[in-house]
Amino acid sequence: MLSMAVAERGTGGEPDLWRALASPWRRRLLDLLREAPATTGVLASQIPEISRFAVMQHLGVLTEAGLVIAERRGRDRINYINPVPLREWYERWVQPLADTGSASLLALRRVAEERERSMSGYVEPIRTVRLAFELRIEASAERTFKVMTQQSLDWFPHAYGGDKVRSVVLEPRVGGQHYEDWGSGSGHLYGHVTVYDPPARWATRGRVYPGTILDTDYELTEETGGVRVRVTKLATGPMTEEEAAGIAEFGDFSGCAAAIEKLAAG
Repeated sequence: MLSMAVAERGTGGEPDLWRALASPWRRRLLDLLREAPATTGVLASQIPEISRFAVMQHLGVLTEAGLVIAERRGRDRINYINPVPLREWYERWVQPLADTGSASLLALRRVAEERERSMSGYVEPIRTVRLAFELRIEASAERTFKVMTQQSLDWFPHAYGGDKVRSVVLEPRVGGQHYEDWGSGSGHLYGHVTVYDPPARWATRGRVYPGTILDTDYELTEETGGVRVRVTKLATGPMTEEEAAGIAEFGDFSGCAAAIEKLAAG
């Protein structure tokens, strides 16, 4: 069964998630990290009502619950939001009980408020979108690596070519192409392989929009009874607010975990 590796170190599963989300300060930190990854110091400066030490304590609770992933860069700690536990909670509790009429009204309000904010001032066209995901798959690293590199059409829900796509190819070598094959030489190039080290890691670099580069890195770490998968994405370049939101939406890896695990276990 799919589970978060970091959650297993705590009391386990939903109790950790409920406890982490119970604090308004922790919910505010997640809101800030949803906008962009940030150092602990930057987060503390954005919540002046509480001390830096309190911010560190709240981040610790979020990390134990698997909602935040921390990355060290020199003396700085970069904090990323990890949406996988929230996605699991959503699919378990919210989705089956959701009222579609209410969902439509909430979507209308969200679009209206976002449009009002986008018209309130000048927006710098050069943007950076950072995404990070971490999950645990109950399969070997070799099998998971093969599924993720050679069967991506079976687990990744988005394709540029739609029904035209015959296969998604990732050439297993540094410099290899990563692309959709539509047949007769047509298709869509995602990018090129920049790191290839099976079954531990691979990375790609490609173009999302003219002048906008997307770097994607996959790391697999073997653990007892399974493998921990960490995915990071970094898009940089000129893009509108809508385009940046699109990268965050279509780059969301959290919804793919169950499909990968099913294929890897099969």
